[in-house]
Amino acid sequence: MDPARSGRDENRPGFQLMLAEVPKIKPTVLILWKTDRLARDQAMAAIAKRAIRNAGCAIEFVAETTPDDTPEGKLIESFFDSLAEFYSAQLSVNTTRGMRYNAEAAKFNGHRVFGYRKSEDGRYEIDPDTAPIVRRIFNMYADGKSMSEIIEYLDAQGIRSVNGNRMTINSLRHILHNDRYLGIYRYADIEIPGGMPPIVDQVLFDIVQQRFKENQRKGPHFANEADESDVPRYWLTGKLYCGKCRESMHGLCGTGKHGERHYYYACKNHRKRRCSKRNVRKSLIEARVIEILRNILADTENRATLAVDISSYYREHYLDTRYLDGLKGELSSVNKALNNLVKAIEKGLPFTDSIADRLAEHEERKRALSEAIEAEEARARVAQDEASIRAYFEKYSSADFDDEETRDSILNYFVDKIYLYDDGRLVITGWYSDLHHELMFEDLCGDDDDYGFVYDQSLGTGFAYPADGGTSFSRSRACAS
Repeated sequence: MDPARSGRDENRPGFQLMLAEVPKIKPTVLILWKTDRLARDQAMAAIAKRAIRNAGCAIEFVAETTPDDTPEGKLIESFFDSLAEFYSAQLSVNTTRGMRYNAEAAKFNGHRVFGYRKSEDGRYEIDPDTAPIVRRIFNMYADGKSMSEIIEYLDAQGIRSVNGNRMTINSLRHILHNDRYLGIYRYADIEIPGGMPPIVDQVLFDIVQQRFKENQRKGPHFANEADESDVPRYWLTGKLYCGKCRESMHGLCGTGKHGERHYYYACKNHRKRRCSKRNVRKSLIEARVIEILRNILADTENRATLAVDISSYYREHYLDTRYLDGLKGELSSVNKALNNLVKAIEKGLPFTDSIADRLAEHEERKRALSEAIEAEEARARVAQDEASIRAYFEKYSSADFDDEETRDSILNYFVDKIYLYDDGRLVITGWYSDLHHELMFEDLCGDDDDYGFVYDQSLGTGFAYPADGGTSFSRSRACAS
């Protein structure tokens, strides 16, 4: 009645439906293979049998002696019920013991993880078709893509979850938080570092977790406003900080006397009445940041650094054919499923609506995967041509800051944090060395001559510029603009 459901579960849909229908339809007899087919809990079985018999329905067993209505018969029936409960409890103990034994040896226990498959020795091994997809997901999120954008990307490429369903925010969040991809085997309270082959490295995993923390600091207010079509995007959120209390600044929308809407960035502590930092108009601060980014890009050394790093990124992501091979493996699986379905129809399988839906779903996945493979092959060809990559990224010499992707890529590449003061001064911290370091706030507020920052009110923009007056911004050091 209820496949893959325990006989000790009284909330089985089929079981409850039977108990509800028996008093209505009043059948003559209920035929069971054995008493344990009804329930594997003695109390539950007794209650169910009483309800069935009170409705005038007899119970017959095929593989066991059907007891009569005598004291001896009732004793035998209760004995069978006790055996069923004992067998179920013993099976549970043995199964748990066996699964813990497997877990202590880091073996597969039936828990499927996207990116892995079961090896011949019973352990997890990397699935060559789906592991590259996991790496791509981590890299996309680390590079600044939102989870919604990643889901759209995966859906367009026909990628499905481990259960064959479309990716969702929850399934994607589970992947990005799952430290099994670092090679940590987990089962119940058992944890075995190195028990699984890693798919991503610790550095990439840490970058992703840090980005989750930064996004949490943006708060629900920003997320809610971002969903409104008539509200502009606060693209400095997560980068802009209060110069007084160091807290992040979030988007804020207000309505004027005549119904006009005004947009600001506000210190998180100011909104909690813990900081006196004044709100700043969104258009003003964003225009100033764009001016700084334009000055940074005006330096040929900065553009060259950006071009080299982007070139390396393309070579790493698109000359590595593992992701492309994974897509081809997925396409092969879809083609196999389609062929099997067509053969079954040819042999007489009724062409129902559900079969038609399955065919349409497979065809859609086949189309999406084919287009994704074609796009990946095109990117790989571009990545092989270093001159084309350099020419492509020369667009940053006249970057279009109205284009969100272009603007965000420049901001994320050069800028770590932006500190804003009430006097209009901006202090920007950047990236230096191959690791992410943060200049101490006290250092930024120290003596200007010592730390290379000067404030020149005559500039009219209220920016803190490098003491040498230049705008060179190498990722090998930090600067402010």
